[in-house]
Amino acid sequence: MQDIHYLVPQQLEGIEKNLSYKIDLDTVENAEDWFVDSKERMLDVNNWQKHATLISASFQLTDSHGHNVGRHARKGDYIKIDIPGPGPAAGEGYDWVVIEAIEYDDYPDLGMESFAMHVRPSADPQHKGEGTAHFFSNSATSTFVVERRGKHMAAYYYGRNESANTDAGVVDAVRNTAVAIGAWMGLSDAQWANIITGFIELDTM
Repeated sequence: MQDIHYLVPQQLEGIEKNLSYKIDLDTVENAEDWFVDSKERMLDVNNWQKHATLISASFQLTDSHGHNVGRHARKGDYIKIDIPGPGPAAGEGYDWVVIEAIEYDDYPDLGMESFAMHVRPSADPQHKGEGTAHFFSNSATSTFVVERRGKHMAAYYYGRNESANTDAGVVDAVRNTAVAIGAWMGLSDAQWANIITGFIELDTM
């Protein structure tokens, strides 16, 4: 059974999601090179759509003040998500998450290394007093992991404590509940699966 990454919190409420995608490389050396590329893809938030062409949402990395940036992601940055349809008023039409952690771990004795990004629904960083601007509450988290074990590569998505954000105005609460129900029914699984596939899929280079 696959070990769950240590950044993934305990499941306490709402819905739990576990998605994975795996490939095998021909040599350990090639897998090591591909792991480096996979880390770069994860950090390159603004180009997630480039490597996951079937997703309908778009992603923009911002700094801690909500200003768009064109660099790789860092802890404390935010991701501005544009989901087709009306977005929450609190986020000026966007859903927002904050990057709480980015971790690299190397286990040379096991021939293993991993790289992870952990995010949580948040307020719009330019309007932090307006509450969580996301269809999930801020108890929900998403953790993205790429991992190399020898010549085997894997990418994972872990959603935890996914519950609708109803602590908002009536219109936002209705919208958030509708989007959250869609996510619980699996409509968002295909998008997350495409994103993690894009982190490591050879054909998307």
